[in-house]
Amino acid sequence: MGITGFLDYVERNCPQACERVDLGQVALKRLNTRRGRAPVGQNPLNVIVDADSCLHRLYGGSFTDWVCGGQWNSMFQFIDNLAKACRSHNIKLVVFFKGSLDTHHTHEWIKQQTQGRNTAYQALCHVHNKGTPPPKVWFVPPVALDTCIRLALRQCGIQTVSSFRDHQYEVINYLRYHGCQGVLAQSADFLIFDPPQVFSSHHLKLTRKGELLTLQYHVNEILKVLDLHPERFVVFAALLGNHILAEEDLAVFQWSLLGPEHPLNGLRARANQLVLPPCDVIVPSIAEYVRSIPNINDEDAIAREVFKATKSGLEQKISKFKACVKYYWNGTRDAWSRSRKSKLKLFSLFMRYVRDAATKPTVCVP
Repeated sequence: MGITGFLDYVERNCPQACERVDLGQVALKRLNTRRGRAPVGQNPLNVIVDADSCLHRLYGGSFTDWVCGGQWNSMFQFIDNLAKACRSHNIKLVVFFKGSLDTHHTHEWIKQQTQGRNTAYQALCHVHNKGTPPPKVWFVPPVALDTCIRLALRQCGIQTVSSFRDHQYEVINYLRYHGCQGVLAQSADFLIFDPPQVFSSHHLKLTRKGELLTLQYHVNEILKVLDLHPERFVVFAALLGNHILAEEDLAVFQWSLLGPEHPLNGLRARANQLVLPPCDVIVPSIAEYVRSIPNINDEDAIAREVFKATKSGLEQKISKFKACVKYYWNGTRDAWSRSRKSKLKLFSLFMRYVRDAATKPTVCVP
């Protein structure tokens, strides 16, 4: 499961943390005006869109022709209507594309490519055997769809940005640096980073009336359900597993949280391959474990307790755990504020040095 399945857990088990909203109404409430429409161009609602998790929605839905490569006209018409709806509701979108593959995400990328290949094989078999369009759940993005969408967005006046190293980390840094109000994505990493507002890209829907409907995740409500302090959220996310610390490395620890008498231990014993505990079972167990940690800042002690049953590669896994916690911590608001204050302090010291150097009298040596 890892961190990738945490959003599905939230939608199933935390209904109070998932609210269906209209982005137009969110922009209207932010302006605190009584008009039916927000004044265009004045203090817009700035939302960053994670293009990698939103390709299906930006494509405009599932058309019959997507199996053969997609339809440019239908996609461009949808993006044009999306741009018009955003302008009418005073919403500014910044679409963030993944520009490169970070080496830490290689294992995750291989899994996605294998899953996409299997889905494409199922779709082609369905078309060959039944002669009907495949189900929408088997949607596979046409080749070069991200490039086509980027061209259509630029043509419709929507700003596009490309990352060049770590995609999620650069998105959240862009959001905080430019003062954006929310992110539209489908990655649980953004829940840990805790931006001002998190919206679901998979639930994005543009209605015929021009409404932009989606699902908003409330991090405070999620923490209430898990009974976790915000400072412990980064450790909780690290113990779920991600691209730095794989969930396979945490399998022994996660099974140990369930105990030897848990009914699912029989499934683990009968399986001939690595099996991870179900998401609905392991998330509450990890939350309970994180609550019981006496010193949440002692990462070395936490890592040694987590990997105490590891027979080989202990130091490597401890190092990965620390890097995982640091990764999530660097994306939080507190880390951003501290980093910004530190940079401002260095800048003020540099300017003071420049002023002192400019006012210092020059000694001429004959």
